[in-house]
Order: sequence, then structure tokens, then C-alpha cells
Amino acid sequence: MGFSALGLARLIRVSGIRHSPNGAGRGRVVRRVRKDAYSRPRRGGLFAGAAFLLVVAACSTGAAAESLSPSPESTQYLAAVEGIQDQVDEAFDRVQTAMTQAYPTREVFFGAVKDVGYTGLASNALNRAETLAPPPGYEEDHDAWLAHRSAAPAFVEELEQAAEQGDMKELLAVFTRLSQDFAVVLASTSREFCLAVSFDHDLCPAPDNLPGGEYGEEIYEILRLNGIASLGLFDFVRDMSPEERATRLDQVQPSIEANLKAGGDAFKQIEPPDEYQAGHRAFIRYFDEQYATAVAITAANAAGDVSTVLELFDESGVVAQRVDGALSGDYRDIAAPFLD
Repeated sequence: MGFSALGLARLIRVSGIRHSPNGAGRGRVVRRVRKDAYSRPRRGGLFAGAAFLLVVAACSTGAAAESLSPSPESTQYLAAVEGIQDQVDEAFDRVQTAMTQAYPTREVFFGAVKDVGYTGLASNALNRAETLAPPPGYEEDHDAWLAHRSAAPAFVEELEQAAEQGDMKELLAVFTRLSQDFAVVLASTSREFCLAVSFDHDLCPAPDNLPGGEYGEEIYEILRLNGIASLGLFDFVRDMSPEERATRLDQVQPSIEANLKAGGDAFKQIEPPDEYQAGHRAFIRYFDEQYATAVAITAANAAGDVSTVLELFDESGVVAQRVDGALSGDYRDIAAPFLD
């Protein structure tokens, strides 16, 4: 089954490109569940390392993460930022189209990556970004975004080299590094700026009308950072060789395990109001069960037990579906970063 549409979008479009799987932004994308990778019909993002969690938590507090009042100058600036993202969107949509209209084999994937022309896109986006002057209040947002745009050309050069050489292991590894670099932008910028650059609006700071008061805000932020930090970790290609799949798991499993543990610990440190007890317990169970599954995947991969690895991928999807079914009412709004 290859890439899901969301998985492909996260791999291909992570360099500052908007995509909204829940239809909150432009371009709803239909997802296909895959059985050759972590099967996650819900985002259910996992913390990509306790160190990353600490960094993004620090970045998302204070002035940089606060909502800013719009002004004509800021509106014009954000429109210009969004226009740069739109330029990249249009080109990267061709890759997504190629992967969804044809059987998503490695040859299709390599060909689509080479045909897009990543280097020209990244250079053009950087040149346009460098001409913008952020209005008061957006200086830190702009610096974070510009740092990513400045790093993107080197990443895309590595992507094109890996595609040209037919090196699937390196291609996925570079996409993960690119994803994690952009994750810092999503985690550290204001809601208004994040909405201009994010492919999923639920990965931006919470809206003012979020239910649940302080508890709701805290849970939303845990799950938001959770989803951001998972970018680039969960994508595999159907016809990867066993050796390629094993190497890919070696790359991502340490972060997945450590941060499932961190996610569960974060929920366990919070005492929910009575009306949110059921949803809170459902997430604790989710993190605990997914952590156990991740540990089992690592062990099976180390033993070369491919069939067990694939079975455990499916099991992780069942766990994600179960927590979705346990949520109702206001908790679904609080858990928006986790849900579709």
C-alpha cells in the first residue's frame, strides 16, 4: 500500500508547505492506511526525543508563541510569507499526484523527487524570504523561519543526490532531518505566523475559544508538540527491502520509544477535572500501549522477524483507533492536534 497521502505529504512537503488532512486549511487529502509502516489512521504523533520536547516547549512559551493583534503591515507581511509557501505547494503537489495516481513503488518515488526540481524551489523560496522585513512582534518568528529556509537548500541537495543514486535509506533519512528542522518553526512561532506556514492548522498554538480552561490548553499543547515532533518518523515504501526497512527502523525507533514514554509521563503528571477523566485515562492507556508496541517492534527488528514487525505495525493502528473512539464532546476539540 506504500505511502499514505498524509505520510507522503509529511515526507515531501515538510519544508514549510501547508497541507491540512482535517480540511482546516486548503486542500483536504484523503489518506490510505498502509500496512508496511506504523499504521496510524489518526495522527497520534509521538515525541521525537525528550531533548526535542524540552527545546520546543521552551520555544513555545513567552512572546514568540503568543497571539499577535493584526495590523495592515502584519497582514501584508503574513500574506507574503504565505505566498512563498504557496509557490512551494504548487510544485510539490506534482509529487503527491505522481504517488497517488500510480502504484507507489520506489521507482515512482525516485522519479517524482527528481522531476520536481527541489534545488530551484528551495533557492527561490530563500531569496524571496530574505527580501521580507518582519513587522514589530514577528521578528523571532521570521528568524526561526528564515533559519529553516536557509538550511533547506543543503537538505534538498542531499535529497536529489539520494534520489539520483536510488538510495532509499538515505532519502528517507534526509526527509526526516528536513522534517525535524521545520518542526522547530511550527513549535516556536506565534499562532498567526504558524497559520501562514503550516500544512495543518491544528499544529499551531491553540485558538482562543479552546474548551477546558487551563487543562485544555495544557493538553492541547502536549499533543500539538507531540504531533510536530513526529514529522518525518513514520514513512516507509511498500517495496523496501527487508534490509532497508530494518535500517529505517534503526533510525527512528530510539526516538519513538523514548518519547512515547515522555508522552505518557506528561499526561500522568496532570490531574484532570472530573469531566475530562475518561479522555485523560484513554490517552495514558494509548501512550503506555504504544510504548510497549514500539519496544516489541525494536526487538522483532533486531531479531530479523519481519512478519512480527508488520503485525505490530497493524497493532499500533488499532491502539490509535481505540483512543479516538474513547473521546467525545469537548475533549475532541482539546485533542484536535491528535485527531483528524
